[in-house]
Amino acid sequence: MLILALAVLAVSQVDSTPSARSLARLVSQHEREMLEEDPVLRVRAGLPIAHLVDVSDSRVARDVLRARDMLRQLERLVPGELSPDEWTTSRILRWDIVQRVEQGRYQGLSFAAVTPYSSPLRTMPALLAAQGLATPAERTHFLALVDEVAAAADTIREGLEARRRQKVLLPREELRLVVPFVRGFIQPPGQSPFGVAAPRLAALDATARDAFLAALGTRISNRVNPALERLAVYLDGPYRAEASDRVGVGQYPGGDAYYRYLVRQHTTLDILPAEVHRIGLAEVARLDSAMARVRAEIGFTGTASEFHAQLRQDARFIAKSPEEFGEKLMYHDARIRPRVGEYFASVPRAQGDVRRLDPRLEATLTFGYYQEPTTQDSVGHYLFNGSNLGQRSMLNAAALIFHELIPGHHFQIALQRENPSLPPFRRERTYTAFVEGWGEYASALAGEMGLYSDPHDRYGRLAMDMFLSCRLVVDTGMNFLGWPREKAIAFMREHTLESDLQLDTETLRYSVDMPGQALAYKMGSRELLRLREDARKRLGDRFDIKKWHTFVLEGGAMPLQFLRQRVEGWIASGG
Repeated sequence: MLILALAVLAVSQVDSTPSARSLARLVSQHEREMLEEDPVLRVRAGLPIAHLVDVSDSRVARDVLRARDMLRQLERLVPGELSPDEWTTSRILRWDIVQRVEQGRYQGLSFAAVTPYSSPLRTMPALLAAQGLATPAERTHFLALVDEVAAAADTIREGLEARRRQKVLLPREELRLVVPFVRGFIQPPGQSPFGVAAPRLAALDATARDAFLAALGTRISNRVNPALERLAVYLDGPYRAEASDRVGVGQYPGGDAYYRYLVRQHTTLDILPAEVHRIGLAEVARLDSAMARVRAEIGFTGTASEFHAQLRQDARFIAKSPEEFGEKLMYHDARIRPRVGEYFASVPRAQGDVRRLDPRLEATLTFGYYQEPTTQDSVGHYLFNGSNLGQRSMLNAAALIFHELIPGHHFQIALQRENPSLPPFRRERTYTAFVEGWGEYASALAGEMGLYSDPHDRYGRLAMDMFLSCRLVVDTGMNFLGWPREKAIAFMREHTLESDLQLDTETLRYSVDMPGQALAYKMGSRELLRLREDARKRLGDRFDIKKWHTFVLEGGAMPLQFLRQRVEGWIASGG
């Protein structure tokens, strides 16, 4: 439990230096605030939640004030009074606090409260599903939380209106996704994602059950659904009339500075958008050549576009049902598991599998995502998009599942959560460049393990790498260089296997929903591979791949600039 770990950390610092004790106090304060304020973290820890996610701009402003105070205290620490692990913890904590201050500076340019990939509306049903209903007090609190869903919808609308007055509006094409996303939550009480399934009430007597369901139905019908409809009508009415066809944060006042911040935040590297764009173009050219070699090996003599068109129609790579889609993914998972011990010294206790994404979300999410284990569900799941299977080639099924489960996301995140030597907040933190970089590194590592011996699997791996490399080009293109979305779609259509359906939602994800986030996958994997090869070169015969993986994973996710510094110390100590 997180609370117990806090106490252990505090005790362990009693006889340490003044700076170490100050750091322990700041870490404990930070962890208490995380546990008090983050409902997702509370659910993961098996604790009840007091409130759902606060989506207001005023909450961000309050966070900034508190962050600045903690930043002043962190600046008083003396590096020489900290151990290497304490120094790393202090730097990670400082990074988090600085990002919070920066977020406040650019909050008026963010649409995260309402866009499909980022909106807390997406997580609220799961938060409610984790709450107890056994006692009258728990049921009363549940009803109060449902009221907060309605309040959140109104708060989102107010935030959008404040941005509209500053001429900061969602692009018209994004509204095509956002309005159905919002309306997807508007359902009768019996089908509402904020409702309660019958098995959860099986232990209640009929009178208590009926009274609760009646009260819940009234709230959903009279408060939640009307608030969501107000939000949808607002977006679909006068707001849409003012929206433009332009995409990318660069179009807004201060947008260029905001995007430079997003690049630093998501890559955790001190790098500028123009350099990321250059790297992307170079990687696309390299992969074009590599993919041409595999086509020649297969014996195909036509153009890349012709080969890709053929692959999209190839029945071998089209699942006939969501169940078959999941089975194909788990087939590759079963292939890699016997080989893991050759490259890793330890494996996580938690198991991982695949499940279908909630169909209500599939129209607005291009692919799927990994869902971490919780105290309620000890298994980690890759939630895949099971819709429109005819347009979802499974050519990259092997590369995808190695990225998502073993030895990718599930492997890394579960080991981090199970590591008692890390301070609690470091067990819970994710940094996109590290986490997604590790997933992509793991997918590439599978090639070193010989798991892409089939040329089609190898082509699927290269196609996945190409897709992520194209992101470097089009994300910076739309947000920094002023590309129209049509140019980004045309670039990705030329170089990737993705369907127009997928490119439609993906380019909106990069330019509106999560600008800069998609850079982290490729930039993170490049850095992890660069650090590994540098260590291999400098250590020579002393380099051991299993020790390297243990070293990288035992420190948990962190900004890559701090991983660089840890690696220097590891190499100096002889690996």
